[in-house]
Amino acid sequence: MNTLPRVLLPPESMKPRPEHRRFRAFNVGLAKTGTRSVAGMFAAYRALHEFLFSETARAVMERERGTGDEARFRAFVRRRDQLAQLDMDSTSCTCYFVDVIAQEFPDAKLLFVVRDCLSWLDSLLNMVLFAGPMMGPWMEGYFRRFLGPGYHRNLARDEGELLAALPDMVERGLEHWSATNRFVLQHLPGDRSLIVRTRDLSRSLPAVAGFVGVPPETLLPDMSHLNGARYRYDLLRRIEPALLAQWVECHCGDLMRDLFSGVTVSRFLAESHSP
Repeated sequence: MNTLPRVLLPPESMKPRPEHRRFRAFNVGLAKTGTRSVAGMFAAYRALHEFLFSETARAVMERERGTGDEARFRAFVRRRDQLAQLDMDSTSCTCYFVDVIAQEFPDAKLLFVVRDCLSWLDSLLNMVLFAGPMMGPWMEGYFRRFLGPGYHRNLARDEGELLAALPDMVERGLEHWSATNRFVLQHLPGDRSLIVRTRDLSRSLPAVAGFVGVPPETLLPDMSHLNGARYRYDLLRRIEPALLAQWVECHCGDLMRDLFSGVTVSRFLAESHSP
């Protein structure tokens, strides 16, 4: 399968255009951690959400399968960056090649917006089940990377099938959260990175602005809560709490204690929480 549509990207041999960006920054958080909100916050600058998403996601999947050439993937990343010359690239699949971004762009600042595993998975399930019928086959395959083979785009239409598939999807989702966040943390360049929790995003504007070197008043605080869930399935409440707590501890326990010490399964289930 041809995953890198070359017609959309300038050839590697093309002379680069003059740089127009004020700074070069990437948000390397997972989907459903605030990627749209970050792009909105930087609306006064050259910022986009999910720039070349299908092409980039397909390139990521090809790299993960080992069917693509690493040099070709890196060339794709460079050409993609040169094409739009974004100040803030807030694309959810950049978390899967943060290692390449850190190496290829030594001037880039990396903002890592991270969300606790429970509200993240709850929000992800809401999104993929609601939007599933509108997905193309490639996107369905992309989200199976998060939730395993039991997920398909029409799963929400059959409650019995959904509930049968749910335990495996939940455990796989927690595994994905853990593995991906560990990968990002492993490859963040310490002198060029800033970690912000999703729940703190709106009050972190001065820190984010200082991090990329712009005046705080140029960031838009009213854009920090975009892309809320349109429909709730509350599926984590359909899992036996002790089993859910066991999975969280097994796959995410140390990271949750380090990053979200106040978040527990019992507290999550008892409280109302943000989409």
